[in-house]
Amino acid sequence: MRKIIGVAVLIVILAGGCFWQRNAGIDEPRKKEAESVSSAMLKPKIPGPVERSDRFVEKKNQFAYHNQKMQYMIIFPAEYTKTSNQWPLILFLHGSSLRGQNLDLVKSYGPTWVAEQRSDFPFVVLAPQCPENENWLNKAELLTGLLDEVFEKYRIDRNRVYVTGTSMGGNGTWHLSSRHPEYFAASAPLASNPVIPSQWNPQFVSMPLWAFHGDKDPVCPLENEEAMFKALHEQGGTAKLSVLPDQGHDIAGVYKNPALYEWFLAHSRH
Repeated sequence: MRKIIGVAVLIVILAGGCFWQRNAGIDEPRKKEAESVSSAMLKPKIPGPVERSDRFVEKKNQFAYHNQKMQYMIIFPAEYTKTSNQWPLILFLHGSSLRGQNLDLVKSYGPTWVAEQRSDFPFVVLAPQCPENENWLNKAELLTGLLDEVFEKYRIDRNRVYVTGTSMGGNGTWHLSSRHPEYFAASAPLASNPVIPSQWNPQFVSMPLWAFHGDKDPVCPLENEEAMFKALHEQGGTAKLSVLPDQGHDIAGVYKNPALYEWFLAHSRH
């Protein structure tokens, strides 16, 4: 009888040991998995490189800053993916008709369109989209915050950053250039209605600036642009204005002219 009891106790002990080992085998991977997840959550997100490509690379993202947010597109030329160089950047501000949530609209015209047509386009193009019923004139801090983030993530030559836009984007170009001239090597507003500033920033006055305007523009009268140039020149500026004969408000065709991009590249902050 004692032998039977002893065997029974031994079986219980062995079974308990097997059960403990089985559970230990299950809990250990779970513990390691939990540690792995916790560790991953603590690690900062490091932006990956732009994938090597034989054509342009288009990336879409969203940026938030001080309770404001907007989506944006950034287009890299194929050569960017194959080099370690820093690249010039064009910030493109679209007109009012391209506002909303369809980010592909920002490729309708402008440097974004050119960047995906010209395989030799020598710029990175950054194109944010203004939300519906909003305006670039109250987005200066959001836009400079976006530029700072892009500078951190990608190989951008901060001495060769340019800003351009047409219509509402032209107004935004004037406004951003005058508020934050320290970001830009040159500025090119199109079909705009600039507001003469009450105070002049010396960096803005000396900034290379080339504006374009149709002489028959019914939306943004040419005389407002001319008044801005008169005031700017009185401050000692050397900005130039190209008046396009027999053209109205839609002058986005200017962006197809290689001369504009050659002019950009001729200017650097240092």
